[in-house]
Amino acid sequence: MKVTIRKFIFEDIPKKIEWINNPVNNKFLHYDLPLEYEKTARWFKNNEGRIDRYDAVIEVDGIPVGLIGLLSIEKKNRKAEYYVSMGEMSYRGKGVAYQASKLILEYGFMVLGLNRIYLYTEAENIVAQKLFKKVGFKVEGLLKNDIFFRGRYVDRYVFGITKEDFLSTTYITPIQFIEEKKNKIYIKRDDMIPYSFGGNKARKGYLFFQEIDKGGYDSVVTYGSSHSNHCRIISNMAAARKIPCYLIVPDEVSDTTYNSRFMEMFEAEVIHAPLEKVHDTIENKLVELQHEGKNPYFIPGGGHGNIGTQAYVNCYDEIKLYEKLNHVYFDYIFLASGTGTTHAGLVCGQIKNGDERKIVGISIARKNPYGRNIVVDSIKEYMPELTDEVIQQKTIFLDDYIGEGYGIESIDIEDMIKYAMVNYGIPMDSTYTAKAFTGMKDYIFSKRIEGKNILFIHTGGTPLFFDDFSRM
Repeated sequence: MKVTIRKFIFEDIPKKIEWINNPVNNKFLHYDLPLEYEKTARWFKNNEGRIDRYDAVIEVDGIPVGLIGLLSIEKKNRKAEYYVSMGEMSYRGKGVAYQASKLILEYGFMVLGLNRIYLYTEAENIVAQKLFKKVGFKVEGLLKNDIFFRGRYVDRYVFGITKEDFLSTTYITPIQFIEEKKNKIYIKRDDMIPYSFGGNKARKGYLFFQEIDKGGYDSVVTYGSSHSNHCRIISNMAAARKIPCYLIVPDEVSDTTYNSRFMEMFEAEVIHAPLEKVHDTIENKLVELQHEGKNPYFIPGGGHGNIGTQAYVNCYDEIKLYEKLNHVYFDYIFLASGTGTTHAGLVCGQIKNGDERKIVGISIARKNPYGRNIVVDSIKEYMPELTDEVIQQKTIFLDDYIGEGYGIESIDIEDMIKYAMVNYGIPMDSTYTAKAFTGMKDYIFSKRIEGKNILFIHTGGTPLFFDDFSRM
């Protein structure tokens, strides 16, 4: 049973009228009953395009079964009001409302960047209160005689959940202590995100596909090399939704890898092109799909753009929560810096929280100033209110450890892959994580950093580990 939510559309009006006018459903709903088609159609037209609310339909295996959404979305105070109403009787009591509620909370906290989501419920609505508590909402107070409804005053409870509460029970990936020599070193295991071998591309992919699901797109176009974790994740998520995925792959990096074999398994259509023609090939494919009457969604390579940045602002919030719960503070955060938004998101999270730690991106391919400028531009796009001075000060991008280039291993990196697997039980790869971890170790040694708490973000790529392992 696959539970999803998507944006409410005009064609959903008849179902809404049917559900809300059902006496079993509307006992605790404060509508002007009965709902009528013309009035509901006017409501839809009046609310279409508003950004202070998000109305959605709950679906089970593609079948509409209920309503859910966020009202009074406030960007300044970063809060919104939640609502849910199951419509189809046969789907009640099966955990559908619970799963849909988790999805709408994830959308509110992880995509919209809300800090608090709240709801009001009548004191007599015991069944709904059990759901709210199971989802993670907490009772914040009782409002006596709060509203006058159906000829009497009604007491209502206020329930609320904060982003921190949501993260602590739902979304966080583990942070693992691995060694203490001159410094204490920890690894945040984003490779353990529970989807398609995890990694930063899975974290970003979740957010992109929330947009795809919400917008009713029917195909996906993106690009990357045959080594690309991004292309593997996107083609996997598309295959799970049974929508076609088109991957534009440069001829120059199109060798057979475990990632490319997964892309084949997911039946993605791989379109090869010389590197200088990748852009035109993407544009041509999008135009072709549109001429076929499709509604394609384009995802930039590596999950670039504000959605990709938001994914690692969210990750930074998880790090802050870990520090709070475990009474530790990381002086340095290191990561493999590639297409830029993972690095940018962490820096944006740092700036939002006013922290003074150092976030160090180890480039896995791009040289300065080009590679650093991509990170800087992503920060500017996400937080245009920042001064250039602040952004430049916070952006540390090292290109000293690129070696022979993207995806090319060395003896030092191969040794690190073996060392990490033997001593930590953690798979790393020569394209991203082992290269960055080797660079981090050298940087710490060369800068004589001692007595610090250091966090390395393991951004995933487990299939690439097996590519390396097969060559060792």
